[in-house]
Amino acid sequence: MMKKLPNNYIDLIIADPPYNIGKDFGNDSDKMNIKDYIEISKQWLKECNRILKEDGSIIWFGSHNYICYAQVIMYELGLTYQRLNIWHYENGMSRQSKTPVGEYEPFLWFTKSDTEWTYNIDDVRIPYKTERVKKPIRKKRDDGTYYEWIANPKGKKRGDIWKYDVLAGTKNIKEKTEHPTQKPENLITEIIKSFCPKNKDDKYSGIIFDPFLGSGTTLICCEKLNKEGHNIKSFGTELSSEYCNNIIVPRLNSI
Repeated sequence: MMKKLPNNYIDLIIADPPYNIGKDFGNDSDKMNIKDYIEISKQWLKECNRILKEDGSIIWFGSHNYICYAQVIMYELGLTYQRLNIWHYENGMSRQSKTPVGEYEPFLWFTKSDTEWTYNIDDVRIPYKTERVKKPIRKKRDDGTYYEWIANPKGKKRGDIWKYDVLAGTKNIKEKTEHPTQKPENLITEIIKSFCPKNKDDKYSGIIFDPFLGSGTTLICCEKLNKEGHNIKSFGTELSSEYCNNIIVPRLNSI
């Protein structure tokens, strides 16, 4: 399907492919040998590079095991590395006994250009840790003069550690589906707000593509933002008709 899309068409690609760690998606897509996994990743990332706009971004979620291969592939395609981000959570469950408990997943941010891209810094600021920071602070310049620094009322700049719970336990039972690796809506919404272009009315208005829809969270988040007055065009692909018919479509219809 990606081969049918025109060049320089997509503003933001949010990719959450199988991590190749043996999860059961009803097929063998998560049980490849490393050689096949790398080759398939090269094929679809090459298409991502082609369809991405010159100022577009790609977000890749991956496991600790294989995200290094994705990073090298995107370097070789000529994409520009911006950041390896950390999705940090403390509410995950683990049966590990011989290694530390996993409390984060990495995700990469690459851009097509090395000079132009979208990052809506003020849309994703986070609260200051203390109220004291909000008070004016007297600071000294290099030339010896002083100025008054005032904290941004919208909060401090977002860092590269994104703290959101995994969908585990009763707290997130209304959002959780049967998909085994579903991402939380608040995390994906924050990614959209960060990297989706905006129009002259300050509304998100880009074209977003998700090549591995899974439970459909990318589409859900885009449509919920559109309900607030934004104008995002979103679409994607999913191998499993079961996920499409039993999870994605019902979630979209419930918005």
